[in-house]
Amino acid sequence: MNNGAVIFAANVDRVARFYEVILTMSPVYVEPGLRVIASDRTELVIHGVPPQVLAPAASGAAPEPREDTAIKPFFVVGSLAKARDMAPLLGGFVFPPEREFTSRRFRACNACDPEGNVVQFRELLVSAI
Repeated sequence: MNNGAVIFAANVDRVARFYEVILTMSPVYVEPGLRVIASDRTELVIHGVPPQVLAPAASGAAPEPREDTAIKPFFVVGSLAKARDMAPLLGGFVFPPEREFTSRRFRACNACDPEGNVVQFRELLVSAI
């Protein structure tokens, strides 16, 4: 069993596709309103919610970041630059390089999925030995 998170979404397929591509994950379970995607270490459950709870984001428009939540997950990516290039094609975005920061053994930048959920992507840095 992997560690993971549940992400609630108005458009399950669109949000799942964003994480599948950016995080190199694969679908492991699909049913209407629910999609489970996983890598060898992480599992994400994209769970649908009714429109009266969460209105679907406009297709083609950049999502409005929802920064007033109590939790922000982070995920390791191979390259922040590649994630930044791919995210708009999938309906989200990664904030510009000026917003990146380095800590411990990674460089990080916040991003938004297609529905505005703010996450952080981290690129591991090679440590000098």
